[in-house]
Amino acid sequence: IPTYAVPLRSFALGFARMATTNGFGPERAKAAKRLLAACMAEPFFVAGTGRGDVALMEAAPGRIFTKGGAEGVHCAAIPELGLGIALKCDDGAGRAGGAMVAAVLAKLLRADEALASKLSELASAPIENRNGAKVGGLRPTAALN
Repeated sequence: IPTYAVPLRSFALGFARMATTNGFGPERAKAAKRLLAACMAEPFFVAGTGRGDVALMEAAPGRIFTKGGAEGVHCAAIPELGLGIALKCDDGAGRAGGAMVAAVLAKLLRADEALASKLSELASAPIENRNGAKVGGLRPTAALN
């Protein structure tokens, strides 16, 4: 699927619709709820070992769904708020996208201070070389905090 031509707004709307099932018929709504619940219940099967999506969903079990994609696109859904989020890193790298989506989720879920704190921690990560030495770090811009 050539997703490079899909506007981010459409991705965000799609994730919001999956989270709320607004505009879906009864069968599609049932399927969407089941799919989203399964993904949030077993985040490993969404992204795999050591992936940021897994860490984000494990930080908020059953409350958020995130999925990174190609070329630095990251999407998320917050069912309790009825929101969908879509972000894109201009350079196409995925690692900064994970930090961005974590920071945005922390901001949107700030009413739950413990969760917002966990998400904020996930938004900042060290960058290590092959020997495990810290050589840099990722952190969201002040505009996202």
